[in-house]
Amino acid sequence: MIRPLLLAATLLVSTSALAVEVSLPDPPPLHWQDQAQLFGDLAYVPPERNAEVVAWERANADRLSPGFLFDLSRRVLAIDPAEALEWYAVGMMRGIYDSARCVDTTAGRALRGLSRQAAEVAKYGRTHPREFAAAGKRALARADLFEHKVPADWVCAQGLSGMGGQSAGTTPPATWPAEEKKIRDDFTRQFDDMADR
Repeated sequence: MIRPLLLAATLLVSTSALAVEVSLPDPPPLHWQDQAQLFGDLAYVPPERNAEVVAWERANADRLSPGFLFDLSRRVLAIDPAEALEWYAVGMMRGIYDSARCVDTTAGRALRGLSRQAAEVAKYGRTHPREFAAAGKRALARADLFEHKVPADWVCAQGLSGMGGQSAGTTPPATWPAEEKKIRDDFTRQFDDMADR
């Protein structure tokens, strides 16, 4: 009986040690698999380092895939709901833009699951539609909205063709401005409707 308890205690100590040792690289790696590993590591960062994580995510928002932006929105909700809603909108629009550029059209399914980590932000936005509309319009006005440096492979590899961790790649760059315009038009309509509620 003592041996299993010692093993459990050792595992707890190891997990605790992992929580302290997670580093937040500056700048973060751009390769999607490295980002996926880094995103998983965030689960081991203790709550005491929340301010550090938030500052790092804000500073590197153009080099992080949308999952990090949903995480950022979740972390700042209690501090600044307006900022949380804006990061949620940025994460959603970037995620839709990236998935729209994937050759494999099933890749977008991953975004729904990823955005669930910020479900409380989405819920807050539904119950405060005018605040969400204002935040969404700020997101749309950002010069960097679609200027992020992370390749779309982070989501393209999540399509049905990506089993085994491979991305089928993106559509030709000449088609991307039309995707951006469609997303801007769709979200402008949505945020205009919210502002009228």
